[in-house]
Amino acid sequence: MQDATAGDAAATVPIRLRTSLPGCSIPYVPYMVPVNWRRSQLSTLVNKVLQTADPQRETVPFDFIVDGELLRTSLDEYLAQHARSTEEGLELEYIRSTLPPSFRDSAKQDDWVSCLDARHASKVLAASYDGNVRVLDAEALSAPPATYAPAYAPGATSLTAAQWLEPGASVVTGAMDGTVAVWRCPGTDAQTYQVLRSAELRHHTAPITNIDVAPEGSPATLVSAGWDGSIAVWDVPRDADFPTVATDEPAKKRRGAHGAKRGAAAETIEAPAPTVVFAQVPASLGASGAKVLGTTPAPGANARTTARLRGHQVFGAAWDGCVKLWDLTQGRATGEKSSDKVHLCLDVVHGEGARAQVVTGHMDHSVGLYDFRDATKHTALAVAHAHAAPVSAVRTHPRSAHLLATGAYDGRLKVWDVRSPKQALFTLSQPRDASRGTDQERAKVLAVDWAHDGQSLVAGGEDCRISRYQGSGIGDEHV
Repeated sequence: MQDATAGDAAATVPIRLRTSLPGCSIPYVPYMVPVNWRRSQLSTLVNKVLQTADPQRETVPFDFIVDGELLRTSLDEYLAQHARSTEEGLELEYIRSTLPPSFRDSAKQDDWVSCLDARHASKVLAASYDGNVRVLDAEALSAPPATYAPAYAPGATSLTAAQWLEPGASVVTGAMDGTVAVWRCPGTDAQTYQVLRSAELRHHTAPITNIDVAPEGSPATLVSAGWDGSIAVWDVPRDADFPTVATDEPAKKRRGAHGAKRGAAAETIEAPAPTVVFAQVPASLGASGAKVLGTTPAPGANARTTARLRGHQVFGAAWDGCVKLWDLTQGRATGEKSSDKVHLCLDVVHGEGARAQVVTGHMDHSVGLYDFRDATKHTALAVAHAHAAPVSAVRTHPRSAHLLATGAYDGRLKVWDVRSPKQALFTLSQPRDASRGTDQERAKVLAVDWAHDGQSLVAGGEDCRISRYQGSGIGDEHV
């Protein structure tokens, strides 16, 4: 048996090469290649075989995955590290190689950044613990933003969630006091606007964890999840134009965002009730007597819930370790996965071929993928030690079913390919802030989002900064 560590430059190893890239498959036969080959030589081999059939084909760089791990060494180094022989051979999957996103710009905020929405083509929506929402120029984050101060009553409250209801026109926010508010953007100039709320959606009795809005449909469907263990589903107008009713209260003079009178007659906004409420955490983990539908469990040790919406399906996860699939048309849970994980965040997998799959970030520093298409009750894929601290944010790529980004309390931002779960594609660090000294690397990442085209990432958190990382060709599955 030939040892891969023998150092013989003439030694070869048989490999087989496969791919899921459309139109990029080569014959699945053994190729005898030198054991000292690295990624670049293997990429040249694949391109030469492809160009044999099509001489006009463009040369494209490829990365290679072996045993669920990106190949970052030579073949003989890999074989030696894993105590394998050259006679065994290797099967490698090749994917399109992508350069890591590079730091582009950042904007300093007045408080911790709790949530980001970068779906708008040119604007980034940010919520902060100072109770304000800011809209920043995606191409120049450091430029002065438009700042909105939602008029929650009584007094200000920290915002924990924000998302575009209609990009550039209306917003939905969630707060520490359990308020879900829907309101219009009175302007986008770089100034501060006092927002007169359109509607406050009252249901939750504890802080809001996250909000998600369906990208299409009128009225818009949105879900809110909170620390009370419940998920509420609402139907609201995308323009945030809610009907009002006259009241018997004394007339009040109210002024709009630009100082104009809104009218002297007293009126009350008709905020809708939830269309349905799902109790993600059973009553036994919250308050006694809570019902599965219609009422909310009281906050409990395991009640913190996060949720995402996709079509007529709502996916929820909580600290109790359960991940559930709720069907809006049936009004009940149609799937459930269980684990020993404390779930901190969740997102739905997008892209071609993605159906009923979610990714979750956990308190034990790991990441998990759940597939509701199969009968397995546990994770379909687990990434142990994904970070060196709890994973606080996860966002799947808007176009690729394979890519996702995670942020954690270790101050790191990572991009993953689920085909290579043992190693992140890229690890990005936040820009250093001299005022933080040696604590800079420990600034928690609390929010992450992809731009609408999937070519840039924005992140924010404890360092009171919103940072943007720009890439190219990220998630491109076509060659």
